[in-house]
Amino acid sequence: MSAFTNLKILTKISLAFAVVILLSIIVCVINLSGLARQNQAVAITEHTYLVLSNLDKIVASMVDQETGLRGYLIAGDEAFLAPQKAGQATYRQALGDVKNLTADNPVQQKRLADLDGYVSDWTDKVLEKEKTLMQASATREQARAMESAGAGKQFMDAIRAKVREMQDEERGLLGKRNAESKQAADQTAFSNYLTSGLTVTLSVAALWLVFLLVVKPIRNINEAMRKLAGGDNSSAIPYIERKDEVGEMAAAVQVFRENAIERIRLEQETEANRSMSEKERIEREKQRAKEAADIQFAVDSLAAGLSKLSDGDVSYRIAQPFTQSLDGVRGDFNQSAEKLQEALKRVSENARGIDGGANEIRSAADDLAKRTEQQAAAVEETAAALEEITTTVKNATQRAQDAGQLVARAKAGAEQSGEIVRRAVIAMEEIEKSSGEISNIIGVIDEIAFQTNLLALNAGVEAARAGEAGKGFAVVAQEVRELAQRSATAAKEIKALITTSNDQVHQGVQLVGDTGKALQTIVSEVQEINRHVLSIVESAHEQSSGLQQINTAVNQMDQDTQKNAAMVEESTAASHSLAREVQSLNQLLSQFKLGSGSAGSIRPASGREVPAASPARALGRKIASAFSGNAAIDAGKDGWEDF
Repeated sequence: MSAFTNLKILTKISLAFAVVILLSIIVCVINLSGLARQNQAVAITEHTYLVLSNLDKIVASMVDQETGLRGYLIAGDEAFLAPQKAGQATYRQALGDVKNLTADNPVQQKRLADLDGYVSDWTDKVLEKEKTLMQASATREQARAMESAGAGKQFMDAIRAKVREMQDEERGLLGKRNAESKQAADQTAFSNYLTSGLTVTLSVAALWLVFLLVVKPIRNINEAMRKLAGGDNSSAIPYIERKDEVGEMAAAVQVFRENAIERIRLEQETEANRSMSEKERIEREKQRAKEAADIQFAVDSLAAGLSKLSDGDVSYRIAQPFTQSLDGVRGDFNQSAEKLQEALKRVSENARGIDGGANEIRSAADDLAKRTEQQAAAVEETAAALEEITTTVKNATQRAQDAGQLVARAKAGAEQSGEIVRRAVIAMEEIEKSSGEISNIIGVIDEIAFQTNLLALNAGVEAARAGEAGKGFAVVAQEVRELAQRSATAAKEIKALITTSNDQVHQGVQLVGDTGKALQTIVSEVQEINRHVLSIVESAHEQSSGLQQINTAVNQMDQDTQKNAAMVEESTAASHSLAREVQSLNQLLSQFKLGSGSAGSIRPASGREVPAASPARALGRKIASAFSGNAAIDAGKDGWEDF
């Protein structure tokens, strides 16, 4: 401590402020390091979200290809292959992007190769084969039957499973990186609290040391000089053992004290030598009066100078010279005051610089606090908008599931109607067969009537030959003949009716058969619609799951932003506290008059820039309007660069 006390005043003040400046530099380095780590974590997170987005594009492109192929199979028009071709181009672009983004991850590269293999197998074994079969009209039904049998389902399931594995891997990395980012933010916050506390503590300690080692000693020496000027020569001069400017001032005052003591001794000697001659006595008295006047003048001048120093006027100098023996004290006083003035000027300049920096830090902290509050509000509104979108997608998914159930019931009804028509066709065929058998029986009856008529004719001929004996038999034969003719006529009429009925039954069988074919076509189309609806339901489920995950991530961002806002408020409070400490230092320095041009007013910090409005709120409105059908918003007016 004694070595520090003996240092020059300028050196002491310089060391005190050097410690404060060094701590400020350390705070800036820690803040910049923490900000760099957080920026790196944000960049990696954006990289992961880009990978997930491209994986979603791969799944969407495969769905587009499958949809285009099915449209082509149903309509037979190659114009329906447009979604398939666009999806194929999108798939290649997204595959290349994912491959570049995951170049540093061999596991993801292996999965990506497997995924591309599944897509190639689906393209070769399903897409190209069905397109080839659709080229010829004879094999179109075979292509449709191949698709109806689910030829590409196993490849699509494998593709979705592989994409899901890659997404799970990326989400795991995302969680790990979020944890690292949070850890970096916590470490930065702790370092800020620690270094800010040390800075404030050491600043107060430096000010206290300056007061203890510079201001207080000067006041004590001034008090000693006042006592000495009042005739108190018994009080010891403090700080005479110090080697700095204060010690030099104490040594000069000690000279005054010794001179005063010597003057008293001389007066005592004069009193003792009164027996000397009057002339010699008068001469000596004149000499002593002159010496006393010179000493008194010197003491008064030094007292006035020390009084000025005690009042803070370090620009005061003793211009009128003392006697030759005391003029060295005047030079020492002027030199000490000049050194003290230069030291306080440098302290004042450093205080102005620190005050300007503190004001700029306070202004920047205020701006940062406002921007952080705006960002927190924007993220909160974005989270609310995403929750509404998630609810909308869930409702759409429920409606898609209801539509799928309705289509399934329609499919079951169509299949049941087809089965009923098939049975009706079989029944009509049985009726047609029975009509044929009845026609055969009528033919037999007609043939029997013909034979009966022929036998009756023969019986009439034989009765005529018999004469009178055969008349009764001839009458019977005639009746039998007429009965046979009526039977033949009735049989012909029944046969004609049955023939007409057979024709109508045949037409009915043909119409029912056509109805069965139409119902069979309806059943296959309903089955195709059912598959499409199932695909839509599955896509809606995946979208709902993805939006739920995005909603969770945005809620986490909202919580982190709220925490960051609280941290910024604490940093702002610390900067305001530092500014108040600097103002206190300036108030202490304002007690000293450093001469003309040295006590200039402290320049205020530059005007704060008005913070740019965050576009996150506009983003939430765009997303909400996109789901409500009003997506025609000029996206160029608001950019993420202002965020």
